[in-house]
Amino acid sequence: MSFLHDIWNPWHGCVKCSEGCQNCYMYFLDRMRDQNGAEIYKTKSGFSYPLQKDRAGHYKIQSGEQIRVCMTSDFFLEEADPWRAEAWDIMRQRSDVVFFLL
Repeated sequence: MSFLHDIWNPWHGCVKCSEGCQNCYMYFLDRMRDQNGAEIYKTKSGFSYPLQKDRAGHYKIQSGEQIRVCMTSDFFLEEADPWRAEAWDIMRQRSDVVFFLL
């Protein structure tokens, strides 16, 4: 049984592509921070989050935990093509974690 741990955003930003995107929470939050939600970029410190360890050398995300992926983007954006293979590799390295792609 897995339980929800956290969110992993290897990249941020998105492209509005349908009426359902009109009230996107990510765009709203970015506007509140004076950022442009349409700017798509690879996150610096967050990209390798599933591989990060604490001071004792244990993974911050424990085996069996569930992590939501790309809550501030779309995992399959064309703009993320250059980074996706590395993200898949991280998921393979942490096959003990449940990666939940929306």
